[in-house]
Amino acid sequence: MSSDKPLGLVAGSGALPVQIAAAHAGAVFVVALQDEADAALKAYPHMISPIGHLKATADALLAAGCDEMVIIGGIQRPNIEALDFDEGGQWFLEQVMAGVHAGDDQLLKVIIAYFETRGLTVSAAQDFLGDQTGIVGAQTKHDHSTHQADIDRAIEVAGIMGAQDIGQSVAIARRLVLAVEGPEGTDGMLRRLRDLSPQFLGTAENKCGVLAKLPKPQQDRRVDIPAIGCRTVELAAAAHLAGIVFEAGGTLFDDFTAVVALAEEKGLFLLGLEG
Repeated sequence: MSSDKPLGLVAGSGALPVQIAAAHAGAVFVVALQDEADAALKAYPHMISPIGHLKATADALLAAGCDEMVIIGGIQRPNIEALDFDEGGQWFLEQVMAGVHAGDDQLLKVIIAYFETRGLTVSAAQDFLGDQTGIVGAQTKHDHSTHQADIDRAIEVAGIMGAQDIGQSVAIARRLVLAVEGPEGTDGMLRRLRDLSPQFLGTAENKCGVLAKLPKPQQDRRVDIPAIGCRTVELAAAAHLAGIVFEAGGTLFDDFTAVVALAEEKGLFLLGLEG
């Protein structure tokens, strides 16, 4: 990107959009998604946009002088039929209706395609947060080797469901699939574990089970890279899981050092896999 051109930032919820805006050396123009983006982003040149207004978003980025953009942050998966669309959103809807675009990965690829037709380059958030993508190997002192069977099973299941564009996260204990991620996201999936019979779960004294949060095999890594934060660790600990597995370099952490410290405190292993 030319140094005199601002970076376009389409921001959903969470700390990562704020981190990119703060860390970027050049100017930033933010499109804050309505009811999602952190209020701190209003400190930057910005506009607030409903999620279905793709044309208005592209128009604003181009008017601000952007030719490169990042899409980052969480959103509550919307009911497409209930969204308010502008002309760009209608283009998106037509593309979705014309093909088999039911999963998140396919929907995001259509969104990327729209911005590319407008002359914008969609770049990966990890290009701007290189020190927050995790490290290969064990990150805490808590042993993961006794849970290797669950780790292997979790990686296997995550790959299968990811290939079907279902989700990125799975919880496994004693090689049994406890939960897979649906539209509610990883946090919602982990909360569901509280409704399981205690016989399937570990205890505070004897933790059992693994959370794997991994990129989908076919995923366009410019968007929707798996994200892990302290809340993820807290919910995994509350479910008495023994640890968390992630792909180093393929995961975004809102604060990697803080996540490692919290996992250490909560008695969880945190294991980074090679991509």
